[in-house]
Amino acid sequence: MPVETPVKADSRVVAMGTTNKPASDVEQAPAPAAAKSIFDTIPIPLVLFLASPYLAGETAQQAIGLAQKLYRENKFSSTLDILGEDMSNDEDCDASVGQYKQLIDAISKNPLPVNETRRQPTVSFKPSMFATSTPASNYKDVPRSADLDKAYHRIESVVEYASLCNVNVTLEAEDHRWADFQLDTYHALIEAGYRNVGTVLQTRLFRTEQDIKRFDDRMRTRIVIGIYNEPATVAHTQKPVMKELLVKYARELIARGTYVEVATHDTDCLTNFFNNVVIPDKVPNTAFETQYLHGVPRKRFQKSLITGEFFSKNKNYDASYEKQMQELANKGVLVRMYLPYGEGKVAGAYCRRRLKENPNMAIYGIKNLLGIDS
Repeated sequence: MPVETPVKADSRVVAMGTTNKPASDVEQAPAPAAAKSIFDTIPIPLVLFLASPYLAGETAQQAIGLAQKLYRENKFSSTLDILGEDMSNDEDCDASVGQYKQLIDAISKNPLPVNETRRQPTVSFKPSMFATSTPASNYKDVPRSADLDKAYHRIESVVEYASLCNVNVTLEAEDHRWADFQLDTYHALIEAGYRNVGTVLQTRLFRTEQDIKRFDDRMRTRIVIGIYNEPATVAHTQKPVMKELLVKYARELIARGTYVEVATHDTDCLTNFFNNVVIPDKVPNTAFETQYLHGVPRKRFQKSLITGEFFSKNKNYDASYEKQMQELANKGVLVRMYLPYGEGKVAGAYCRRRLKENPNMAIYGIKNLLGIDS
């Protein structure tokens, strides 16, 4: 298991772009053009209304207040993310660093009433919030650009500050153009000695099958199918395949000692994960957690994981699993909500993308506003 208490790095000079790069059989494709949808035609205020259940507010104070409410009422943990990406100048990148340090400060000063470190609120951020350009298509073959060098040091600054404040952070994934920089940055931070940082792997990308081989028991990763529309040259296009791989890759990562955060709203996929990984492999509840976007109505299912009822009602296993089932029933499973927040214009762009990727989220949002669970 990875160390739960963040540790300050001993070294902060790490060569990037020269070690342990995963092989790729596919030339990096240009950014995919997003298909037009009805959500491109409706005004931002309506987009924000449809997506409002998924947002944690406009300020850090509002997001932290929601995180505390979710724990107080449901025992849900949270990860907070300041909305924004694809910065255009150094001033905005540096401002992102300052905003995240302020958020980390606020989290450390308002802890939840729980002793286990992994249940405290965490922070998530995207690499493009700290860079003014996208990695070149030949990123793996050339020295890292000055802009990406600045981005690495900005990210490290946030991670180091969070380490000093005992706050865990996650370097998120973006579209496939960022994958090499994201993962090289993550592994460099691990090699530098930081233990408060995790990252994200997307099962839709072909490369993930090789990327998981770089993970070990010092690490933590959120595993998702991914929300970016990727070209078929670099990614799977069928969601059932992505969900099958989510379970397969989660199993391999856990076997490698990596702390796994399974992030999906598909309760069938999660049940598959429990039935085919957690129970038969006798995985302790301290080796993984489940994560969800706040606002998608899954409360009954989520609470059954928290209380352990999901496992106490499962009678489909022979006596060899009785001890495992009893332990899961007694201790339950950690549930964490993803809480994005930000000002209206930035939040609107994020919500438009999420609604385009999954139009059902508009229905989920209406259900949530009406108090209908599913």
